[in-house]
Amino acid sequence: MEIEQLKNARVAVVGDLICDKYVIGKVERISPEAPVPVVRVEKEKYFLGGASNVALNLKSLGSEVFLFGVVGNDSCGKRLLNMIRDSGLDVGNILTLEDRPTTLKTRVIAQSQQIVRFDREKILRIDKKHAYEIVKGVKESGVNAVIVSDYGKGVVSDYLIDELKKIGVFIAVDPKIKNAYAYNGVDIITPNLKEAQEISGIEIDAFPNGIELAAKKIIKKTKCRYLLITEGEKGMSLFDENGLILKQESQAKEVYDVTGAGDTVIAVLTAAISSGFDIKDAVALSNAAAGIVVGKMGTATVSLEELKKVL
Repeated sequence: MEIEQLKNARVAVVGDLICDKYVIGKVERISPEAPVPVVRVEKEKYFLGGASNVALNLKSLGSEVFLFGVVGNDSCGKRLLNMIRDSGLDVGNILTLEDRPTTLKTRVIAQSQQIVRFDREKILRIDKKHAYEIVKGVKESGVNAVIVSDYGKGVVSDYLIDELKKIGVFIAVDPKIKNAYAYNGVDIITPNLKEAQEISGIEIDAFPNGIELAAKKIIKKTKCRYLLITEGEKGMSLFDENGLILKQESQAKEVYDVTGAGDTVIAVLTAAISSGFDIKDAVALSNAAAGIVVGKMGTATVSLEELKKVL
């Protein structure tokens, strides 16, 4: 199938909206007050994070995307809404709630290394009223695939997933361990190795076939149709209830920053499924995209032109 078909994808993204802030500078001395580096700040950058980065990845592919989530009624929320709007995405389906701050992740970077990260957030599950409002919007959008981008900040719940499943479209979930029980019966879950280990309770490196054992337990636990485990520099592995379907070696030439790589994987995978690719070709495309995005700083995206060059 032609990669240009990704432009035919029509996908909803539901999940936790995050503002990613990068404070970038240089370390030239250690503080006399404590044994910590002193970072001389040179610039600050803001990026779309969480579900908003997933949506941005879809837009960069030329896909039609509908973004659903919540922000707080604060300056960070206003900044995030403006960033989403400026990126060309619609903010009409984003709810502003009074009971929480907008999630802000701040990373301090010096000499291309992350020194520290600090998060401003309040983790509260949204109530059923707002969850049903989101699902109603997804249904009315007429999409044929939904990405649930779960960063554990409170948007994703069992009742949200249950209502999304009633729509009858392909559902892909980027998971967090504390909500694993909620993913029952979705089409695909895309954990990284650490998440797969946490959800399964299996120490993957302790067994020669640890990843297979973990996959089997996750599929049994969640009854998902497919499981795609991303393995960093080792690539990714696709499983179903019968075991390993496909193993993809990493195509990354240089790993600069893995932040947001999972967002790219699930965006490309779901766009491919939405536009008619089979699951194996969709995984191959998402692996190629991951190899590109880890060579960029911050929560980055991949364009169709970049994908064409590596395929």
